[in-house]
Amino acid sequence: MPLEVGQKLDGKEVEIIKSLESKTRIKDQALILLSYRLRSRSELAQRLKEKGHGLKIIESLLDEFESKGYINDSEFTKVYATHLVEKKMTGKIAVRNKFFPHNIPDNILNPIIDKLYVSNPPLDMVKSIVEKRLKMRKRTPKEKIRLVNLLKRKGFVWDEIEP
Repeated sequence: MPLEVGQKLDGKEVEIIKSLESKTRIKDQALILLSYRLRSRSELAQRLKEKGHGLKIIESLLDEFESKGYINDSEFTKVYATHLVEKKMTGKIAVRNKFFPHNIPDNILNPIIDKLYVSNPPLDMVKSIVEKRLKMRKRTPKEKIRLVNLLKRKGFVWDEIEP
């Protein structure tokens, strides 16, 4: 609806313009967030809620973005899990904990994590972390305790750490 200088608007037209402006603003904010990195649907919804937008408009925008392929929880999970496993060398427990705020369903998360740990066995990852750590430090009992604690923080279980 084009506007002209001096044009009189009734209350209904003003509300329509405000509604369109609000939709445009939230869409712009969502696209800016997505321009930095992939995000899960839940994470994007949370960020938009923090900016003060209503749940109804957020849900409609997220449905639109999902249909256009701007957000895809499966693709997000693959990218983020790969980063955590291959770059950060994180164990299964820590990876699962990192996905908790994203509300990724188990039917999406489990196959991706299982596949990653087949190609990156936890025992090999632990061995690599230990070798890297021991290059820089001495083999003392205190350092051994520190190393075990590091591996626990990284999400490895005792069966993977003990060998």
